[in-house]
Amino acid sequence: MIWRTEIPYKVNYFTWLLAKQAVLTHENLNKRKPNLRSICYLCEEQVETVNHLFLHCKWIDQLWQMFIQKRKIKWTKPRSIIEVLQFWNRDGNAGKNEKRWRIVPACIWWTIWKERNQRCFEGKQNNIQKIKTNCLGIYYFWCKQVVIGDAENVFNIIDGL
Repeated sequence: MIWRTEIPYKVNYFTWLLAKQAVLTHENLNKRKPNLRSICYLCEEQVETVNHLFLHCKWIDQLWQMFIQKRKIKWTKPRSIIEVLQFWNRDGNAGKNEKRWRIVPACIWWTIWKERNQRCFEGKQNNIQKIKTNCLGIYYFWCKQVVIGDAENVFNIIDGL
């Protein structure tokens, strides 16, 4: 599923690294050089692991719900990235707009990764509304491959899930 989505290649590669649990979160960096700060940059409550940052952090949960509620599906949060991809692949094959549905996990993960790195390296923080807006903007751009112009078009794309 990772390589069959129509998103930027670097995001496909990033998703592949996530599936392999190889993204350089603090958990993985501490394996190389112990004693790094290991608290999640988003919630500042849990240890920053791949599964926490991209699946279980309270900040990312709101992004997942934003898309899941549109699709009106029942979703129990998976334990791993691989389980998310398997679920998304199963559900995406059954519904309309399969190509659009398949890019949702990568869109959420890429948004969170960019926010995390902005907090980590630049000391800048966005509130949850801005993070949601960024996620929707990326989603829209990847769906349409154009710069956002008319807000109504964004809603039409999201409603089309």
